[in-house]
Amino acid sequence: MVARLKLDSVSPRIAHPQTRRATRLMTSGTALVRSSHGDQSEATLRNVSTFGCSLNCESSWLRSGIFISIVLADDWTVHALLRWVRGGQAGAEFLRPISQDDLAAILGSD
Repeated sequence: MVARLKLDSVSPRIAHPQTRRATRLMTSGTALVRSSHGDQSEATLRNVSTFGCSLNCESSWLRSGIFISIVLADDWTVHALLRWVRGGQAGAEFLRPISQDDLAAILGSD
């Protein structure tokens, strides 16, 4: 016996893409990047959004998938996951989105 569903009774739902596209803003500030194993390097932020940033950093210890801390000031650290690393550049996704005020502070520190 095969059951047949009457799909007319099911309300159609519009599929919304689950993307986190946010405006990326160019910057040239510097930050200290630290790994959970104690490695650290200076990096230049190239663009930043509330969800992440790209970094220029020539460190051999950077690998996709590692957790890092981005030290922006003595009392301000943002934790992130490296999504990609290639040719001295890396893309970091913040573990928690930063606020618009924090984004403005990063852009204003150039």
